[in-house]
Amino acid sequence: MNGASTVTAVAFDFDHTLGVDNGLEIKAYQQLAEQLGAPLGETPAARATIDDILKRFRAAAITLDAAVDEFCAFAGLASSGAPARYREICYGLVDELVTPVDGAPQLIDALHARGIRTAILTNGWSPLQQKKIARALDYAGPVLVSDLLGVLKPAPAAFDRLMETLNVPREQVWFVGDNPTTDVGGARDAGITAIWFDWEGLTYPADVPAPDRRIATLHELLGLLPGPGLRVENST
Repeated sequence: MNGASTVTAVAFDFDHTLGVDNGLEIKAYQQLAEQLGAPLGETPAARATIDDILKRFRAAAITLDAAVDEFCAFAGLASSGAPARYREICYGLVDELVTPVDGAPQLIDALHARGIRTAILTNGWSPLQQKKIARALDYAGPVLVSDLLGVLKPAPAAFDRLMETLNVPREQVWFVGDNPTTDVGGARDAGITAIWFDWEGLTYPADVPAPDRRIATLHELLGLLPGPGLRVENST
């Protein structure tokens, strides 16, 4: 961010930025095994398998159905109908597990009160992401989910779709997220100002472009947008 800029829109990642799901998909796999008659318990092997399946699914290396089938094969379960049951278990856990990040609802309200447009661009699957967002926030703005877009962050195409949705100049948009690679690096590569939300006190990777700004709480974001004109002098 160089010189002065006008901010007319702020877009957000969701998971670990505006909301947390407290391991919802992991717990859903555990409940699936229980419902199908083969509880796995909290064994290291089971957790490692679930983590690996989720990692590859979230990277779009396998489909959700294939991920559930692979889990069933590991657990020795019949996979017929299991993907649909897994989805329903996930939906059923939303109310129990999903909570907003501290200050998220208030931040969205404050931005809208200032006339700043917002949007959410999230990796994940539909309609689970929409259900999680609805649980965490009273949010009526645009929500873009990677499986419906057909592209994952950090790909520039995902951020291009965000820009089409917001319909404001790219230089007037900030993107806020917790993940250095998918959120900060993706936004920077797409020519969008990137705000790193470092609420978990992580070490920023040396091989990823540095964020334009860093915040430790969502409330700090409002401090970067002072004044009625929302025109800020950038320090970097």
